[in-house]
Amino acid sequence: MNPGQSPDWLLTTVGAVRELMVKRLEAESLDGEAKREMEMALEELDVMWEELQGQAALLARENGRYAEFFQYAPDAYLITDAGGNIREANEAALELLKSVRDEVVGRSLSEYITPPDRVGFLTRSVGLMLGGTVKPLAWCAQLQPRGGGALTAEFSVRAIPLKKSGVGGLCWLVRPAA
Repeated sequence: MNPGQSPDWLLTTVGAVRELMVKRLEAESLDGEAKREMEMALEELDVMWEELQGQAALLARENGRYAEFFQYAPDAYLITDAGGNIREANEAALELLKSVRDEVVGRSLSEYITPPDRVGFLTRSVGLMLGGTVKPLAWCAQLQPRGGGALTAEFSVRAIPLKKSGVGGLCWLVRPAA
């Protein structure tokens, strides 16, 4: 669904229901009271549809606002899936990794960790995925940006829980260590 637009199936369904109601009204097979009830129901459907469209527009604006907040936050944020692959990276993360979005998204975050720190990094992140703890973890490791020298970075991570059980991914905050 594109922001500001209703899903096609909902628009089609509401349009079909409205069309059926209008046809019944035009058929003149209804008595006076049934006709009034049908007109009221049709009016109610129109009002509810307008309210739904307004709520959808509000949600789209809020979603855009939070996406912009994530994208332009001053700290490096990354979202990884259950396999440790980067699904989202904000501008600060791309700057820290010295890479463009197309080179980062889909790659394993561990590829950006120096070999001596990689096992510890993977142990912690896999442990968080398997343990499913919601308590955030933090540690330092050597980050290896593309085409740049390694730097010590502080990694703070929290699991993104699934609705029923388990972990759907990890949310990372990465900062150069002081």
